[in-house]
Amino acid sequence: MNPSPSYEDLASWDDLNILIPEIDVIDPEDPRLIDPRQVPADIVELDQSIAELEAKLAALKFTRAKLLDERALISRLPPELLSRIFEFGIDDSVQLLPTLNLVSRRWRDVALCTPSLWTYIILDSEWAWRVPSFLRRMRTHLQRSQASKLFVDIDFRHVDSAADVEAIVTELEPHLWRCYSFNVSVTDWSRMRQVQEHAAGLGPTLEDLYLRIDSSDSETLEPFSVLSQPCPRLTYVMLEHTPLDCINVPMPVLRQLYLTRDQRCHGSARIAYPFKDLMSVVTASSSVKWIMLKSALFTVDVTEDVFKASPTPRKLSDLRGLVFDCVDSGSISLLLESTTLPALEILSVNSGEDMQWLTRISLSPSQYPALRLLDLRNCNFSGPALVPLIRALHLLPQLTGLGISAPSTGLVGTRIFDMLASGPDTLGEWLLPRLEALCLQNCGDISGHEILRVVTARRGAAAPEVANIAFLKITQCYSLDPEVLVRLTSLVDTVRTL
Repeated sequence: MNPSPSYEDLASWDDLNILIPEIDVIDPEDPRLIDPRQVPADIVELDQSIAELEAKLAALKFTRAKLLDERALISRLPPELLSRIFEFGIDDSVQLLPTLNLVSRRWRDVALCTPSLWTYIILDSEWAWRVPSFLRRMRTHLQRSQASKLFVDIDFRHVDSAADVEAIVTELEPHLWRCYSFNVSVTDWSRMRQVQEHAAGLGPTLEDLYLRIDSSDSETLEPFSVLSQPCPRLTYVMLEHTPLDCINVPMPVLRQLYLTRDQRCHGSARIAYPFKDLMSVVTASSSVKWIMLKSALFTVDVTEDVFKASPTPRKLSDLRGLVFDCVDSGSISLLLESTTLPALEILSVNSGEDMQWLTRISLSPSQYPALRLLDLRNCNFSGPALVPLIRALHLLPQLTGLGISAPSTGLVGTRIFDMLASGPDTLGEWLLPRLEALCLQNCGDISGHEILRVVTARRGAAAPEVANIAFLKITQCYSLDPEVLVRLTSLVDTVRTL
């Protein structure tokens, strides 16, 4: 997640299905393409000559390529520069390392002398039935990486034996002090306990942390902290189906916190987080910039400050982005009412048709002076449901970007665009007068004509306080008229389509 929110962040829900047009493939067995007659002798002779010439041409091309390889400029690069190029390549694709070692003896020598290339310890489904081979590979990487920082990504869901899990974590234990990224997935708490028992050294250099527990009883069993010492460099934490108790250590520079039940799919199930625990985590660090909640809800007890007659809001001075994906409106409202967010720039919400949280924001806009981007998903833009939405938008004139994705009815309709295009004669004042960006995703009825009306109306507005639409993003809107898109491209500075 970009630490500085931008218009590109609107209408960018990555779990919405992207339809890829089918490509026609020519079937060589198609009877319409087969000639049943015998091939004439002269044609056979020509085909044989063509095959011989193609083989000779291929041999000449190979010889030419070999001569060019011998004179290639890359062979003259000094080892330290070649090593740096390898680092960029491995950072982009870990699977590149075996290939680099097979190109030439010189390349292999450079790779062996570059410790950072061997810092990626990854166990996925490809190693599910080859744990002994993985252990040998891991020992080699740990040795060749020397004292370089480690990237550890171990999916123990592919390891059936507790003995194999024990062997892996035992081998890793002496090296976890230099681990900067620790990603672990387990099937249940017993496996997580094995990890925790060997993770005492984890923390001093840790920057990214990802923990996942698959077990359905992860919310009922007594949790424990996987980390045992402060993490002075930890900036990113993602917990999937995992309670906050697992990170019960000081994290003074935490910047991004992502809590989810299941990032792979949307469902009706939710994971419950005690509200006071979340507040303790985010207020313990003064640098939290993003909070992302997916398929989650909050629980509260009667001793919490939120039940007081005049509760004191917690100030999150640096928080710039809030994302609520499949979170109920009550939980969203609870967080907004319990905090002061002077730096909040973007708010992305998927909570269904209940707009209680938006009404809460619109009634106290002074608490969100930096709010500029509003991203709405699964909202109803038709009938009476549109009324509280428009009233709330009237009270948020500072917004410069609006995102609309996957409306609950499947259709956005034209009313909201008509209101965005209407001036004081219809609404008494312009709706969102500073609006510069309009982003749409997975809206089946968008043709582009409704957007064109908004763009042209605001370009022709006589009021100086009304901004022109300068950024459009239209993705997965398959009813978009190509001719209208051409017109929009000529009127708007930046247009993104997919």
